[in-house]
Amino acid sequence: MKRLFSERYGELFQGEPNWFGEDDDSGVPYNAKVLIARVMEDFREPISFQPSRYDSLTVNTDALVLAIEELKEHIDYPVIDLDMMRMGAGLDEVHALANVYTPHLFDLVELQYKELSDDAEDGKGGFRGEINKVFREHDIPWLLVDGQLVKIDPRQFEQDLKLKALSEMKELKDADPLYQGAYDELRKAVGFLERGDYAEAVINAGKSYESVLKVICGPGFETEAANGLVKRLLEFGRLSLPESLSPGAFQNGVLMSLPIIRNKAAAHGSGAMGCEMSGPMANLAVNLACALDTYLIQETIDKE
Repeated sequence: MKRLFSERYGELFQGEPNWFGEDDDSGVPYNAKVLIARVMEDFREPISFQPSRYDSLTVNTDALVLAIEELKEHIDYPVIDLDMMRMGAGLDEVHALANVYTPHLFDLVELQYKELSDDAEDGKGGFRGEINKVFREHDIPWLLVDGQLVKIDPRQFEQDLKLKALSEMKELKDADPLYQGAYDELRKAVGFLERGDYAEAVINAGKSYESVLKVICGPGFETEAANGLVKRLLEFGRLSLPESLSPGAFQNGVLMSLPIIRNKAAAHGSGAMGCEMSGPMANLAVNLACALDTYLIQETIDKE
């Protein structure tokens, strides 16, 4: 089993109070937790299974109940009993969930996602979209990506940028396995940035961008570096540029911005130079990868 959210990020939520219906110092306001709980209630997808292959007994349950049971087994105590909470505290199920300790509420989000079907609207896709909508609308720096909550930069613009890029890359890699590498590299870049490994964040940001370029350019360009790939892309006429902007200027001023940072500051073994990478520079590189990946997807794939 993958590490739970509370095991990965629990230390960020130390000191959360235990009273009902109040904000805490977790950065997740109570009203947002209510909305998250409401999404979890809305996606209680029915699930039936047979516990034993030796008899025909069928258990009818749902994705949320299974998530609660799995979390109980993992941490050895129940974080919530919906029936008992309703009787003991006079709460409905939504508010009972909203009062769960925030790291364990987020554990349940991840576990419920795992139990859902692959249905784009009523399964994983719809659940992910609604959870991320709550985060986005309340300026909460978390993002549900591929079943795991990832902490991202709390500034709204950057949150939206990373959300859009990761979401589009996720859809692409689901539809076309050729984009799996680009998606994985972008996720790694965000993860390394979050952990303070700035050189690796820059390297993976650059790799993701190059992977997108290689897929768009097609077979025969797998060994090309970024400069050659960008030249090929412009030669193919795949980008819609205004008449006032020359391809050369766009190449040098925009399309090569990320490769320059990677090549000069973090790539080719990096060594001492990689250790000198600053957090703001690494954040710039990851944001450039998000922006450039998204731009290329919109300019090429979305038009096909």
